[in-house]
Amino acid sequence: MSDSSKRMANPEDMEHLARLLDGRGQLRDKLDEAFTRASQLGVTDKLSALKPIRAWTDDTAVDLRRRSAILRAEKGDPKAAALYAGFTAEELKGANLPPDAMLIANASVANGDKFDTKWLERQKGETLSDWIQRIKSDGVAKITNDKNLGEVVGDYIDITAMASTVPGAFKMTAAGTLQLVKYFKSLKNPGRVEFLKAPGTTLAQLLKGQSTSRLIPSQIRSLAATIGSRTPAPILDVLTGKDSLAALSGKQWAWEANLLKVGQNASNLSRATGASRFGAFASGAGTALRTAGWWRAAGVGGSAVSTVIGAVDLVQEGNPVDAFKRDKAGYVAKVSGVAFNASLTAAMIAPNPITIGAAVVTGAVYGVATIVDNWDTVKKFPGKVADAGAWAGEKIGEGAGKLADGAKSVGKTIGGWFD
Repeated sequence: MSDSSKRMANPEDMEHLARLLDGRGQLRDKLDEAFTRASQLGVTDKLSALKPIRAWTDDTAVDLRRRSAILRAEKGDPKAAALYAGFTAEELKGANLPPDAMLIANASVANGDKFDTKWLERQKGETLSDWIQRIKSDGVAKITNDKNLGEVVGDYIDITAMASTVPGAFKMTAAGTLQLVKYFKSLKNPGRVEFLKAPGTTLAQLLKGQSTSRLIPSQIRSLAATIGSRTPAPILDVLTGKDSLAALSGKQWAWEANLLKVGQNASNLSRATGASRFGAFASGAGTALRTAGWWRAAGVGGSAVSTVIGAVDLVQEGNPVDAFKRDKAGYVAKVSGVAFNASLTAAMIAPNPITIGAAVVTGAVYGVATIVDNWDTVKKFPGKVADAGAWAGEKIGEGAGKLADGAKSVGKTIGGWFD
């Protein structure tokens, strides 16, 4: 197919042809089924002439999709490079593709006859988030023609991600452990049983003057309580949760409340007064949100989204056994990250010894596994940065030399005007 004929083609038609070849229930599946049946009947040799078609089917489907991606890149489709890499449209639904990295990637695809696009192809077991992170560093290496500088960018992304997640995991582990210790000690004194609060609600306690944490200076607790007392009650309730609704789960404060129980009880009350099922559900959901408050609800939402994204990444890794063999520490870090976010979500919704205990354990595993996975990167990073600095100094020196030569040339020209 020539360049001109490619540009006259329709990318959707190419993708449809690819699905006819390797889509579910299509040619590739039917060939596999035929070979399976032949094996069961002991007549596999009768189909030997069809063996090359299986490989041809796979290769042709990939080629059609890549040609389609080239056309999409030329038309400015932001997902073109990801499609070219081998990700499906389903995997890219709702994906957050960084414009800076995709600009370089799409330019490479659109000009495949001038640039090597091998670096964009999806590697075995590579998830979408892994691919995006890799092409950021590879893109820098392509632009600067310096592999080390690209690695510095990639390592910086890894270290920054670790620095933004690991402290939070360890903080949850420490705070949750302290909560659990106090709680189980207080069970010996039924008159003064400690409550378990939802993670991320410390600010709500501070504003309502209920924080007893020894880790927070008394001056800060006093200042926060003063600010809270001067904040209009409706606004404070929106931010921190409405305490009066916590009674629906048998608690005094909003940060103690089990949001599932609050929602269910509110729904049951609404149903008892003649509301429809949808009306009762809406009442329960609304009551749970008002009990949670904006900060807690935002935390639940963010943690839940992280859980889903992490789970999708694990699915894209493929067979768990193979994925673990490829990268033991990395896979453990990903699995523990999903478990931590899931347990943290549960603890935010329903704080109790089980959910908080799960968040404590998974947080510790996630933090340690992430450090182990990135330890080599952390050790080698300073040396790579030094090399990158030397490269940058060299380039700046070259630029300064060219600038000086240019200045001399201009000086000679101006001097000639007065000769």
